[in-house]
Amino acid sequence: MQLDGILSGLNPKHKVFILGSAVVDLVLSVNRLPKSGEDISAAFQGGKVGGCAFNVADVLTKLDLPCSTYFPVGEGMFAQIVKQEFIKRSIAISQVCNCGDNGWNLSLVEPDGERTFITMSGLECRMQKQWFDKYSFSDFDYFYLSGYQAEGENGDIMLEILKRKRKDSFLIFDPGPRSEFISAEKVHCFEELNCIYTINAKEACILSGRLYPDDAALELCKRTGNPAVITDGAKGAYLACDNKVSLIPGVSIKVADTIGSGDAHTGGFIAGLMCDLSLEDAVKLANYTAAYVTAHQGAACAPTADQMLSFFTETL
Repeated sequence: MQLDGILSGLNPKHKVFILGSAVVDLVLSVNRLPKSGEDISAAFQGGKVGGCAFNVADVLTKLDLPCSTYFPVGEGMFAQIVKQEFIKRSIAISQVCNCGDNGWNLSLVEPDGERTFITMSGLECRMQKQWFDKYSFSDFDYFYLSGYQAEGENGDIMLEILKRKRKDSFLIFDPGPRSEFISAEKVHCFEELNCIYTINAKEACILSGRLYPDDAALELCKRTGNPAVITDGAKGAYLACDNKVSLIPGVSIKVADTIGSGDAHTGGFIAGLMCDLSLEDAVKLANYTAAYVTAHQGAACAPTADQMLSFFTETL
């Protein structure tokens, strides 16, 4: 299906819960990453509220698809920035007291647009079970979780929380660059929660122990018994399902930076799933969404349906 047909078919049929982080991204442009002991020059591109879960929810919100979210907001300088952004966007503020500040990261962007993060985690990686007591998880069909919330003791809390969901509901799980820091035992526990992987090629190969992304997609699909989506940059994304794998071609654009690109892809995929699009069309929508975000600077810059259609009509 073409993009206009996909966008016209976005009528929500399932309920989605996004849980995770809203943090502050401080973006620096560098000619290259520094070596140990060096001092290099950089250009400050500004600060913006991001975070994997916030970026995913941004996609659904911009496409006028309802979702429930939980992003804890603490106390401190970065929490105040997050709170101001939430007020501007009319997002409900889940205030948590006496638990510290929200996290932040330094995003180093090289000339080809690739980003490298230095992350300072905050209270979003110190979740507490009682924060979720007011939610009825049985109401939701899809849940999203990032690897940033899945490691260590926080991962144990997330596993307990997600066991409240219905067994037939799905966990959309993106371990991201934290996949190598999550124990194999814990990864297996997440996989048992009716998990659908969305992850990039490098990370998928690490997680699966396979050398190539198509093989990694098949391995992750086999582990969970559900589809797996593996992004591979401009090539597009591999979709594995029923012991078969296919490459859904990507969209050619001029790269601004890759901050939030993977999150945007996951958000586009969830948008397709919650609207009962075919898996192939859901991945196509994800490819377009990620391409749009990659062509624009910073995270949480997902398009509306009209903006997406207009951009690619002019670009392609």
